[in-house]
Amino acid sequence: MLLLGAFRLVSLNAILAVVALIVCAALAIGIFVYALPVFARSGARRDYVMCETISASAVANYVGFLMVAGFAKKYDANPDWLLNSLFFGGIFGFFPWAQWQLTLQRRAKEERNHQAAVLESRRLLELDAPKDAEDKLKESLLQAEVVFGGVHLHPAQAAIDLGRYYIDTDQRQKAARMFARALKIREQLLGEDDVRVSSTLMDWVNADDEMDPSQAVNQMRKALLILERQLGAYAPPVALAYERVGELQQRLNNLNEAENALRRSLSILKKAETNTHRDLFRIGLKLARIYLELKRPKDAQETLDGLESSLSTQRGAMQLDYILAQVSILNELNEHQASHDRAWEALQLLQRELGPATSEFKQIWEGCLDRLTEPFLSPEAKGVYSAILSGESYSIRPVLQNNPEWLNLKDASGWTLIQWACFFGHERIVETLTGLGASVDDVTDEWPPLHIACRWAHRRLIALLATKVQSQNQSTKQGWHPLHRCAQNGDSRLMELLTAKDLEVDATNDRGDTPLLLSCRLGHYLMAVGLVARGADVNKVNSLSGRTPLHEAAYIGHRAIAECLVHNGGKIDARDRAGLTPAELAAQAEKESVVKLLLSLAKGQKG
Repeated sequence: MLLLGAFRLVSLNAILAVVALIVCAALAIGIFVYALPVFARSGARRDYVMCETISASAVANYVGFLMVAGFAKKYDANPDWLLNSLFFGGIFGFFPWAQWQLTLQRRAKEERNHQAAVLESRRLLELDAPKDAEDKLKESLLQAEVVFGGVHLHPAQAAIDLGRYYIDTDQRQKAARMFARALKIREQLLGEDDVRVSSTLMDWVNADDEMDPSQAVNQMRKALLILERQLGAYAPPVALAYERVGELQQRLNNLNEAENALRRSLSILKKAETNTHRDLFRIGLKLARIYLELKRPKDAQETLDGLESSLSTQRGAMQLDYILAQVSILNELNEHQASHDRAWEALQLLQRELGPATSEFKQIWEGCLDRLTEPFLSPEAKGVYSAILSGESYSIRPVLQNNPEWLNLKDASGWTLIQWACFFGHERIVETLTGLGASVDDVTDEWPPLHIACRWAHRRLIALLATKVQSQNQSTKQGWHPLHRCAQNGDSRLMELLTAKDLEVDATNDRGDTPLLLSCRLGHYLMAVGLVARGADVNKVNSLSGRTPLHEAAYIGHRAIAECLVHNGGKIDARDRAGLTPAELAAQAEKESVVKLLLSLAKGQKG
């Protein structure tokens, strides 16, 4: 229609008609030459890109339409084509616009659906249904590719979310493939200098254990350049990137390069304003290990000394790594007695917190046998302890028959033989020891045999001990009950083995915790549900903190447990000693999904 109007101007003024034609053509060509590539970079499907381009072209050519109409008015020409142009132009412009609006709505709906799928996958993972959680994220990724096309930022984010799920479930190579897929899309759409590209690159390198270390170093340096340019040289993500470079250089045996990278990482974290204590501790340990490989034990010791103040706040596994590093340093410095003392600390940490499955256990155990068996005053005791570790019940009977006083004698750690047998889960040895007269009812210790079996999930041993103990409600002086140990472990099937009808599900220990409070704090969903089904009080308050089970679930962000507690009578408006409700506590911990859940459940209760 524009071209028709321009041709009608030829009889009035040929020059103006040619100018109008040139303007119209320039606008149309400009849109397709310059705008089309820009729209195509969004990664949408081809029909969506063409729709965007045609709509933009129609809007731009409205300028040409006004120009032609203005020329016609100037020469008092009868613009009989004007109404037709408006009518047909409006129709042709409306349909691309309408299609584009529908497309935007469909995309917005898909984005909402994906966010819902991510939340649902987390809930399914909390419900111990990892396969369903994975299928949910896979389905969302496929749907995003259908709606947005394969090369688009939203499918890239969906691939990243699936990759993070694989990281959480320890499927690192699957995660690496997802991150590589997202990286390729983001590089294409955003360019290599975008922070989102560098973060995806780091995720890929961290997840791909099969990547050649030298290639991984090059990729991490590439990410570092972007991060330092975009976030600044002292941002925590930069420190974590240097940490990964240090690990890779260590794998390449470039120890000096590894040292420099880790020292740089530490210096950045020390200047960071955010809470980075755990990162500092972890990287400091790695640097100390590098110093040991470089035969610089004094530097390693100095590094560890700087970490000691935060040792008590670390998790058990990190504390064990710290102690073992200390043992290695002291051995290098020929301080053998101090090294043995540290090894003894490691054994006690394993004994009371980390359990027998830790890879370093056997080495630590064998190194502590001399000290462990000192109260027995006989070298034969070492053979008994070695047999208990390996589960050789036949070899200990004759020794114990000749030394019956050993059966209930406590070793240097404060444990008896039957406690160690329960620790390792050897029911045959327990049968042998009880047959010779060992007691399973001594609850003066913090760890009676039944408690030990429950803590480390030795199911057959629990079933055996449940028939031998005088009462399954064995409470220690500190108030710990076997159900507390089951709650620590998180295996709900263990409760099925404690069959006493009078089982004290609301027993309170010296920390003010019931088994339900403890399982909620640790995020053990099935254990919490099992305790609720057994009649546990969902509103029992911890006497020290004033928190209910719902407070604990909200603080760690466990939606499934929180929902279960509310539906079974948990009080949403309960307040702890600080005066906070579960929702307010969740908000402090930045658990927004739980905050929304509790607020919606509260509205439902009021309704």
